[in-house]
Amino acid sequence: MNKWDTIGLAVGSVLILVLAACIPGQPAASPTLHIGVRTANDHVPFYIADKQQLYAAESLDATVQLIPSNTEIIEAIQRGDLQMGAAPVTTAIAAIAQGTQIKIVAMTGRGSDGLLVHADSGIATLADLRGKKIATIRGSILDVPLRAALADAGLDPEQDVTLVYFSKLGDMISALKTGQVDASSNTEPFMTEAESAGWGRIMLYYTAYWPDHPCCVVFCRDDYAKAHPGAVEKALRVHVHAVDWANAHPHDTAEIIVEYMGGSFQVPTVEASLATDKMHIDYDLTPDEIVRMAQLMYQYGLIDRVPTAEELVDTSYLQRAKAK
Repeated sequence: MNKWDTIGLAVGSVLILVLAACIPGQPAASPTLHIGVRTANDHVPFYIADKQQLYAAESLDATVQLIPSNTEIIEAIQRGDLQMGAAPVTTAIAAIAQGTQIKIVAMTGRGSDGLLVHADSGIATLADLRGKKIATIRGSILDVPLRAALADAGLDPEQDVTLVYFSKLGDMISALKTGQVDASSNTEPFMTEAESAGWGRIMLYYTAYWPDHPCCVVFCRDDYAKAHPGAVEKALRVHVHAVDWANAHPHDTAEIIVEYMGGSFQVPTVEASLATDKMHIDYDLTPDEIVRMAQLMYQYGLIDRVPTAEELVDTSYLQRAKAK
């Protein structure tokens, strides 16, 4: 075979590949999808999808990455290192209000947040918190419902109590346990663990004031969703399946949470924290509830503007995923 035969064979091979890619109905290669999540109860659908290789079953090239903080998830989304992520709804709203080009496309958890007090504190109602110190994370899903609950009880969050700001859940637990604060706005499974250990008492869940309130949401970069709507739809189809599986298998779900959290909690504690009166793993959402949360954030001076429903949410991918 001379060199012209070799060149002709190479060109022919390239043409065959190009033509094959252009054949109608030929499946296109799935774009890579990097998903950033935290170690939290209601992020478990992503652990399930990863562990059970559900993305591969949808022919989706997706990786789930555990990210240390919500801020780092947003920063990675902004850089383009991640295309999809999960974080508290307040984190997503604040990012959108500041110009980050993402849309909330699904829910992943509701409830799970509330007030934890020391077992022997004598604090029984919100009114008992007047003049007390409450640990929270400013602008977070632990902060906004706390403020709303205090206001509902006739307390001014800025004047009638002292809000002490932290950046880590564990630090707030330590501050409460050692008496540095009188109450902690916290989440599961931290609250159930404190109560199981005997030193803590769950005073209330914020669902008492906003039933089934949104907690963590799934969001996607606008440019990725527009360029690869089918991939987003596949990812949400996996999410729907994983949520349904989690709700049907609470013990197995607790085991997976413990595994992905690095064994920092016991399986019985996590399983108890998944009780439906404490939280709800979910995928459905409405634009109205997201706008309501944004309005509260604006009211409390946590964002400079209230984004529109169209800026915040796009449920079209989820609806198509559910239909299939």
